[in-house]
Amino acid sequence: MANVVHKILFSNEDADQIGVRDEESFLHDVITPIYEVLRKEARRNKGGKASHSKWRNYDDLNEYFWSEKCFGLKWPMDPKADFFVHSDQILRANEMGNQVPTGKRKPKTNFVEARTFWHLYRSFDRMWIFFIMAFQAMLIVAWSPSGSLAALFDEDVFRSVLSIFITQAFLNFLQAALDIILSYDAWRSFTFTEILRYLLKFAVATVWMVVLLISYASSMQNPTRLVKIFSNWAGGWLNWSFYNYAVAIYLVPNLLAFIIFFVPCLGRTMERLNWRINTLLTWWAQPKLYVGRGMHENMFSLLKYTLFWTILLISKLAFSYYVEILPLVRPTKLIMEMHVNKYPWHEVFPNVTHNVGVVIAIWTPTILVYLMDAQIWYALFSALFGVIHGGLSHLGEVSD
Repeated sequence: MANVVHKILFSNEDADQIGVRDEESFLHDVITPIYEVLRKEARRNKGGKASHSKWRNYDDLNEYFWSEKCFGLKWPMDPKADFFVHSDQILRANEMGNQVPTGKRKPKTNFVEARTFWHLYRSFDRMWIFFIMAFQAMLIVAWSPSGSLAALFDEDVFRSVLSIFITQAFLNFLQAALDIILSYDAWRSFTFTEILRYLLKFAVATVWMVVLLISYASSMQNPTRLVKIFSNWAGGWLNWSFYNYAVAIYLVPNLLAFIIFFVPCLGRTMERLNWRINTLLTWWAQPKLYVGRGMHENMFSLLKYTLFWTILLISKLAFSYYVEILPLVRPTKLIMEMHVNKYPWHEVFPNVTHNVGVVIAIWTPTILVYLMDAQIWYALFSALFGVIHGGLSHLGEVSD
């Protein structure tokens, strides 16, 4: 296009010779072909009922121009390029015995949406992991004989609390598995390095889950039957100190991310360097199409942002512990101590001697509220901080 503009401005060639018919040539030669592709693809979604892997939506057409692939369209744009080929053309060509110039329709790019509720976890995995780990830790502390936060300093309670990292490893494994499963339909357009990244993340998550589980199982004093199986696999070379070392190594990436988050200049420098080790870390931690590279906030803004969420989460977790979790522990223990001779739901829970149905009934709404009430605390704190900030900034005041 730059060459065409140059010829128009600085040459005496006829406009028709350089691909410019009239003042609406951009509409006819650029806008209309792309619009036709979008319109035909949109018609293939069958009113929103077709799978997203069967048709290209706006994001796919847009992301086509994010890489050097778009130069395959040439200029003037070649109507036989793979970007303009859709399934109807392929079908008609096959019926008439003709060959579509490209032979293939352009596949989806980077992401294929799958209609599943697992996206709720995949898209907000860090939030779910934090809330689940916090709930597990608070439940262990509340279940201790004293039930106070001081019980965290007890050796047995602290050892039980450290099991939250096994939960984190399992949830990271689930996230890595979902990344592969939910993006599988888009692998045709992935590069080898992108596919390798998904597979390596899955392998690393699997290894960490197994290592932490086996090392923790081998350190328990009174293991259950399932834990004994893992302990026998591990042999006698694993002990409690090994689990501590494994957790410390497991948390190294989190520590690095913590440092980079609170030192914006370091993050900006690392993202702009071309060192091989830096390229490897960036490739592992961030997607290829990372928007905002090297555009971190300043230190003061990060401190304000972190302070806001720290106060909010402390308030939320304190309320959850003292109002939702701790009051239910003692009734739960009493219910579990009641022996049941004939359980009404023996078809569902055979050989059960405790009223587990009642325990599930009283804990289910509590867990659901615990997972969802962060938005209530956010609304309260947003209103509070908004009033304070507005007052200090004199918003809405008249100068006289």
